[in-house]
Amino acid sequence: MGIDFFRVLKILGFPVKEACDLFSQIPFEGDLLQWQREKADEIFRFHYKENEFYRKFVGSEPEEWTKIPVIKRADLKGDFKGKLPASVRNQKLYLSSTSGSSGDPLFFARDRLSHALVWLNVEHLYNQAGLSVNFRQARMFGISRQPVGRMKARFKDYLSNRYRFNVFDLSDEAFEKWVQKFKKGRFTYIYGYTNSLVTFARFLQNSNLVLADVAKSLRACIVTSEVCTEKDAQTLREALGVPVYNEYGSSELGVMGFKQNGFWHGSDGLLFYEVLDENDEVVADGEPGYLTCTALFNRATPFIRYRIGDLAVINKSSGITQIEQVMGSLNDMALLPSGKRVPGISFYFVAEELIDRTEVVKEFLFRQTPEGFEFEYVASRDLNNVEFDALKRGFDAIVDDEAALILKRVEELQRGSNGKFKHFISEL
Repeated sequence: MGIDFFRVLKILGFPVKEACDLFSQIPFEGDLLQWQREKADEIFRFHYKENEFYRKFVGSEPEEWTKIPVIKRADLKGDFKGKLPASVRNQKLYLSSTSGSSGDPLFFARDRLSHALVWLNVEHLYNQAGLSVNFRQARMFGISRQPVGRMKARFKDYLSNRYRFNVFDLSDEAFEKWVQKFKKGRFTYIYGYTNSLVTFARFLQNSNLVLADVAKSLRACIVTSEVCTEKDAQTLREALGVPVYNEYGSSELGVMGFKQNGFWHGSDGLLFYEVLDENDEVVADGEPGYLTCTALFNRATPFIRYRIGDLAVINKSSGITQIEQVMGSLNDMALLPSGKRVPGISFYFVAEELIDRTEVVKEFLFRQTPEGFEFEYVASRDLNNVEFDALKRGFDAIVDDEAALILKRVEELQRGSNGKFKHFISEL
């Protein structure tokens, strides 16, 4: 019998019963979008009245929703306690921060009711895949390298019924130990970074193993934090032997989408979604723009018309929010000599022919510097001329011919302190 995660939350002082009652009133089968608009207006009026920082940020009270100014991460940085409503500032709050992959994390807060709702929403989404946060989890995630931070992470893992695998070591020797742990661990689902899992999946394929054959309790895999292409998902399905789901979210807002059947189901019970153009005007369904979200219940940090930084496409025509595409942020864009910008994820497909041709490349990333582009890769040997030509063909199809491409074989690739990985890094 595992630990009940929501019982732990309750012991820690989070109002789980109140959150359950509130969550049960969300009209998932009714006019959800109208309900969202009403809740968005309600949370705006609360912060405008109670939050001096936010009132000054907004200025004169807008006459309509679309006139409310968009708030960005830069607006919320600094003294986060001074940006909370006076009525909640002295309450016990859930405090956290973004990962700080840019080197400048955002510190934020949630009132305890809204934090409990965040986890109930996760449970709601996981239930759609036949899963629960209470099921035994194999977690492929980063962990602090500091003893105290590592101890805290391990304790949280214990309370959350999960075991954390070390994504900082993706050697074959480490993967052999992973397989042995799966044989004994009775895990129900895997949760982790896409790149680490795809690298593990390729090891399984090269070893002629299907993980579900040796881990009989395994039901599903959830990838998160990094882009997962359809080809990645197919590799994972074949190697793991279970369905693969794609979670999209952020530290500030929680799970924002859960992908199955070709699109991400939005967290409509907690978030109101908009996609805006460069002038903060709402774009039509199906058109790309800046994904902007309003946290409907958070009475601490005012995430109201909050631009998270990603470019995305959504569709609400069915009465629910479907996130059809996420293209990353402007920081994930490559700038070509012609002045054109292309999504950094494009470079994943540049290497596709090479990856199909040879198994020598274990991991890779493209780095844009003022001098040109570098292809950094982890491999057992240097690429030969035939392999480089395959890479260059894909590169030339996306990038102007005059852009340089330099090969750079490395022992390991750059990762964030939390183990997150990107296939494209811009240093411009």
